[in-house]
Amino acid sequence: MAKLRYRTLRENVVDEIRMKILNREYEPGMRIVEQNLSDELGVSRGPIREALRQLEQEGLVEYARNVGCSVKQITLEDIYEIYLLRSTYENLAVNTYGGQFSDEDLAQMEMIVAEMKNLGEDDLGELVDCDCRFHQIIVEKAGLNRLLKAWTELNYGNIVCYFAGNSDRKEAANRQHDIHERLLNVFRSKDEETICNAISEHYMKTVKRLIKEGSMSDESFKYKV
Repeated sequence: MAKLRYRTLRENVVDEIRMKILNREYEPGMRIVEQNLSDELGVSRGPIREALRQLEQEGLVEYARNVGCSVKQITLEDIYEIYLLRSTYENLAVNTYGGQFSDEDLAQMEMIVAEMKNLGEDDLGELVDCDCRFHQIIVEKAGLNRLLKAWTELNYGNIVCYFAGNSDRKEAANRQHDIHERLLNVFRSKDEETICNAISEHYMKTVKRLIKEGSMSDESFKYKV
């Protein structure tokens, strides 16, 4: 049996605040007051402050002079940059092993996709976790620690993008299962070029959809997708 990893108070506080942001209990732009969080969670302000600094690094909150901490508003350019980097890192990983996913890799991905199918509109936190685990298999397989670290640092940026780009929760839940099932089918081909193209399209499709819907219109956005 695998040993359970000890979790610090700060880690638990980070998880609690993160899920409140992801579940939109804390809306984008909402000011976060340390003392209020301390009272709500029943912990001192020290772990709260440490947790907010980590969430700032993850891109979920931001600090501004005379305002303090607030839930970050994300732009279309933010989404584009994070998805561009993630797709690039994942394609680099695929290049190292020529797209040759093992039967074990594919079985793990299949299990994650099956989990997605059973999640509904109220389970977006779990859905994002499934998404992260699915894509982590792609990068971990390369066995390059620096590449994995760079990809992991964008992990929660990916979460921010996901929630910013999906206002309809039910539609988002259904969409995520379907697109990852299609990705899995492409991975079964073990064709390196086809897999890399599918990964790039997987990420840029969200940007294209947001531009088409006009849900995050940004006149300054100048990038080709």
